[in-house]
Amino acid sequence: MKDLSKLEERINYSFQNKQLIIEALTHKSYKKPYNNERLEFLGDAVLDLIVGEYLYKIFPQSD
Repeated sequence: MKDLSKLEERINYSFQNKQLIIEALTHKSYKKPYNNERLEFLGDAVLDLIVGEYLYKIFPQSD
């Protein structure tokens, strides 16, 4: 996940600190030299946003 340009383009946002978003989107079971639990909520929120927007566009008439 070195290249975040597709994600940034998709959500129309440019991350200033690329390392933070990589840390936030890295699963906590992945071996790494840092602890990302403090940013886990951010990764979850980004994924929820993308999935929610996708579902909203695909099923506009659903409740």
